[in-house]
Amino acid sequence: MQIEEAAERLHRLTRDLIRRYQYRDWNQICCYGVSISQSHILVILAEEGEMTMQQLAKRMFKSVSTMTRVVAQLVRKSYVKRRQDPEDGRAVRISITPQGKAIVAAIGRDLIETQKAILQSIPASDWTGAFKVLEALTAGARQWQETCCKA
Repeated sequence: MQIEEAAERLHRLTRDLIRRYQYRDWNQICCYGVSISQSHILVILAEEGEMTMQQLAKRMFKSVSTMTRVVAQLVRKSYVKRRQDPEDGRAVRISITPQGKAIVAAIGRDLIETQKAILQSIPASDWTGAFKVLEALTAGARQWQETCCKA
């Protein structure tokens, strides 16, 4: 198989997989009263800890103004809190609250149950190979993303 044909096949397969996972995310996350973007922010803060609005925007691949609006919604729900950075008065730091951690845990449990159902349709002997491929695709996408738009 040549690179062009492989790229087209990869595009079709990942497009279908992403679309199915986006539907799964919408279906399972939105019932908790948070959007997909809000849930991603909560997961990032739960896993990586407090960060500035600028760091969060970069991590989410969004503008600071977009993140400010989404974070404001999470603050109103008491899932995150904002505070001024003590070293830089212009910077705002965002952290997750215990209520936010509880939502992340609940959503995570539901999504893991979905993953178990999906894995049951794949022979266990294929799991390691599938994980290796997904890890390689993720690393390749990360590498491309870090270099694609640099001037």
